Amino acid sequence: MEESFRLLSNRRGTVSALALSMGLLMAAAPAFAQGAATPQDGQSDAEAAPPEAPPATTDDIVVMGFRQSLTNALAIKRQETGVVDAITAEDIGKFPDSNLAESMQRLPGVAITRGDGGEGRTISVRGLGAQFTRVRLNGMEGASSTGSSDIRSGYVSSRSFDFSTFASELFSSLSVRKTSSADVEEGSLGATVDLQTPRPLDMKEDFTLSASAQGTYDDLRERVSPRFTGLVSKTFLDGTLGISGSIAYTRRYTREEGYSAIDILQGSLNRFCSPVGYTPQSPANSSRNGSDAANCSTDNPRLPNTPTNAANYALVDNAGTFIPRSPRLIRSDQDYSRLGATLTLEARPSDRTRVALDGLFSRYDVTRSDQTITAISFSRNAGQHGSAESSVVDAERADDGTLTYGLFNGVDLTNDLTLTKFTTTFGQVNLSASHDFGGVKLDGYVGMSRTIVDRPMRTQIGIFANNVNGFSYDFRDGGRIPDIGWGIDVTNPANFTFAPPLADNTTRGTLALTRGRDETNNTTAELNASWDILEGVTLRAGGQYRQSEYETLSRSRVTQNLAPLLPAGTSMADLTSPLTGFGSSLPGTTISGWAAPDYDKFDSVLGFSSESGIYAFQTTTDGSLKETIKSAYGMIEFDTDALPVRLRGNVGVRYVHTDQVGQGSLAGSPLTLSRSYEDWLPSATVVADITDNLILRAAAAKVMTRPELSDLLPGSVSIALNTRTVSSGNFLLEPIRAKTADVSLEYYIGRSGIISVGAFYKDIDTFIQTLQRNIPFGETGLPLSLLAGSDNDASTIFTVSNKTNTPGGPLKGIELNGQLGLDFLPGFLSNLGILANYTYVDSKITYCTNTTCTTTVRNDLVNLSKNAFNGTIYYEDSKFSIRASGSYRDKFLLRVPSGRAGSDVQGNISAFFLDATASYQITPEIRVTVEAQNLTNQELGFFMDSGRQNPLYSSYSGRKFSAGVAVRF
Repeated sequence: MEESFRLLSNRRGTVSALALSMGLLMAAAPAFAQGAATPQDGQSDAEAAPPEAPPATTDDIVVMGFRQSLTNALAIKRQETGVVDAITAEDIGKFPDSNLAESMQRLPGVAITRGDGGEGRTISVRGLGAQFTRVRLNGMEGASSTGSSDIRSGYVSSRSFDFSTFASELFSSLSVRKTSSADVEEGSLGATVDLQTPRPLDMKEDFTLSASAQGTYDDLRERVSPRFTGLVSKTFLDGTLGISGSIAYTRRYTREEGYSAIDILQGSLNRFCSPVGYTPQSPANSSRNGSDAANCSTDNPRLPNTPTNAANYALVDNAGTFIPRSPRLIRSDQDYSRLGATLTLEARPSDRTRVALDGLFSRYDVTRSDQTITAISFSRNAGQHGSAESSVVDAERADDGTLTYGLFNGVDLTNDLTLTKFTTTFGQVNLSASHDFGGVKLDGYVGMSRTIVDRPMRTQIGIFANNVNGFSYDFRDGGRIPDIGWGIDVTNPANFTFAPPLADNTTRGTLALTRGRDETNNTTAELNASWDILEGVTLRAGGQYRQSEYETLSRSRVTQNLAPLLPAGTSMADLTSPLTGFGSSLPGTTISGWAAPDYDKFDSVLGFSSESGIYAFQTTTDGSLKETIKSAYGMIEFDTDALPVRLRGNVGVRYVHTDQVGQGSLAGSPLTLSRSYEDWLPSATVVADITDNLILRAAAAKVMTRPELSDLLPGSVSIALNTRTVSSGNFLLEPIRAKTADVSLEYYIGRSGIISVGAFYKDIDTFIQTLQRNIPFGETGLPLSLLAGSDNDASTIFTVSNKTNTPGGPLKGIELNGQLGLDFLPGFLSNLGILANYTYVDSKITYCTNTTCTTTVRNDLVNLSKNAFNGTIYYEDSKFSIRASGSYRDKFLLRVPSGRAGSDVQGNISAFFLDATASYQITPEIRVTVEAQNLTNQELGFFMDSGRQNPLYSSYSGRKFSAGVAVRF
């Protein structure tokens, strides 16, 4: 947003206190204090004087620029009761960020998880992931769900908030509340994030018109993406009535390229083909598969039984050897458009009365193309013509058991295209009002929101090359992406087939069609009252009613997902297109492309988009959950100067009653379950203003976080035959409950400096983990009829996942925050400033390792990075502004246990992102801006096992460069 925005001061608004080194700040403090009191050249005495701390009631703060917005927000922070960090519109508008998640990673204790195209999706606060964070839009909790591919992360649904659906320009401020009080609705263990859209009566002028246009160049995709924003605001009747609206549109083209292993297996899991005469023989004789003493399978001879071949076989076909399940190369292109709009009507007929009607809309349309080429044999058993039919020609193994190099014969390759389309549509409207009756104040709101995630198409086309000799992968250079030799010319379409399976069940092509739709509806009504019962003592009480309704539906092909017969005369050249220019951003060497399936060409021949005949759909998963929450609270707020130091704060308790009704199916029969539970959540916060510049805060509370609505669906089972995964819901999941304590000490230096240190502790009583097992499908209890038409059977190993309550554990950490405008330096150096923060978090919790939780293991909390650092250095004068921002996040765990024998965890590697932006104010109305994102071309990567850290996923999304112009009248 433009610099004209004014941020309405209230008890929840502050700015982030960003950490700087103690020594520099303490050494600079005397000089800074002196310099802050001395007007700079061209400044009046009024401009140079430190701003007075705003009162707790509403005062307007004019945001003039990046430096001034930080200064003004610090003045607000001094009056805050809880631990809150925030960003004003000026901060968001001038950070080089694609969305709100990337804006929030600048705040202390906040780290982000990146998704498709390397953009920020969800946030983690003090080591607690997205499911522990509640997001409120204009005071009302909202749901923001998206879709994604199977390549990395699935999709965010129900409670967890995906920030990629919203443009940052739609909001005038955001705040991250890290402590709890009785008047803040429950549901957060990590933080409560408040997003506020612009209000017309907070504008400086009675009429404001601003707009911007920007183009972003993606150096990996080599395309320019447009971005447009606009805002108009007008007040009437002497500033007592106003209307404002804003709009933001982005069209973006992103690309990721890299490597994926899908999983890491023990070499003995699916066995390999033993040399001639080796005892015991693998695979056993099979007339169907053509396996005998001389052949691994039909037309696939065994290797001679030489000492070298026998040693290589024994090395790989070994429980102590670890190999990638499906080594493959990936190109993922994502084309999306994001349209957002806000509309606000606001009235202040008197100083005592305020009414606002806010509307918010967002539509996020995505078309995603995932193109992969994969060695699939290692993931299959003998019955599926898997690795038991592959011979080990050569191999090298590291001391930790990792197979760093392998050369194989008889390997099946699959060349896939997965084309996915999904749309997230979000709409919200809410009415808020407040009135001061003199001694008694009332405020409240009522609102409704709807989130629809429509996934109208997910089509997977796979072409095959079977029994390929000379396939190899090589990690011996120490990199995370192997050098892969495919054994055939993968650029030649004639080397692949697309046809029905052979009589021995050899798969020669796949065509899978699915679609789905999720919908979440929220309704909220709240009423609060406050009564000044004594001087400095206020009684607050209120109640809230919330209802959430979540529905999900998925469909897939009625008939099998195997390839149909092609029309006579159709060649693979007629169905593929060359994929070129691959690997330009990847380290090491790799192929530059391959002949990839072409969606339009396949559809023109087969006509599967008609969704008729053998391509008709059936309902496979259907479920819903309705949740009703009734809550009430009472609290005392106090503020007194009667003691040697000023003390202020609050003490209160919140009562919450939760009703849940879930509908699903079990073994084809409808299933309805219901339950209720209640919570008493006490909280207390005390702030001591020790001196004018030194503030001590302490807070304690009991908190709770409910499970994801999608995880509560009773009896729901989701099966992906192509990736061999099964997931199910658990209606009986209990909320995560914890007791928390926070303390922070803040020292303010002059008008724009702060140094602070904070400590926090959370005693997590119970946790919700994903329990993952790899078992034969026949042991899941599901009917084998669900496998009809696939190349899977009862012995096929599936990854089975479900959520379960487990014992928790403690979480503790510290935050160091600092902010310093270097006004005390001479000349132009006085326009410099530094922001920085560092967070350390540690947590060991108990995880179940079997379904009955009779065996457990202790490890770090998932999504928790022990170390996180963010820093910004900036220069800003009356016309020119430039800044660079870096963010580092330590490695963190994704799953404990890993679900795979021989490996303890799955994790995410550490990452550092560097962004920069510069702008120049050509005239008071026109500003030009240039930006650069991901200057380090940071790898996004997963690993398996804490010791070996075998690469599971490694991708690069390239650098982004933007240029734009903004105007304001």
